[in-house]
Amino acid sequence: GTLTLEPEERAELAAMAPEAKVYTLEECKKHNTIDDCWLVMYEKVYDVTPFMDDHPGGSEIMLDVTGRDSTDDFEDVVHSSTARKQLEGFYIGELHEEDKQKLKTAASSSAAAAPTSTYTKKEGPGPIVTFIKAILPFLILIIALYPKLKKSA
Repeated sequence: GTLTLEPEERAELAAMAPEAKVYTLEECKKHNTIDDCWLVMYEKVYDVTPFMDDHPGGSEIMLDVTGRDSTDDFEDVVHSSTARKQLEGFYIGELHEEDKQKLKTAASSSAAAAPTSTYTKKEGPGPIVTFIKAILPFLILIIALYPKLKKSA
């Protein structure tokens, strides 16, 4: 069966759990070298320093995404379930609440500013391209035959 906890039991359990360390984005920005690399993803902070030499994509890729929310970068690359589990082992704390709010605000404003066409898959070329492709052979033919047409007129 499923274990359900009363609110008091949940609070008691939470009190027993070790308090997660909280880091600001500014603090995370300082850890941006191959010997000291922290990543911010999913509103959590990860010290990936021990993994720098082993990352299949190379350490440079991880260094490029330090000091900001790199969740999208992580999601844009297909990471295996093993890689996701591995990430949990590098967890060192939570992102500060103010920074979480800033990231949410930035994400929603950039999503609002982005054209919706970027997220919808287009079905083939647009109507202008199709029209140009259809008429182009006739235009070439007319240009090629124009001197002959002019002589016979």
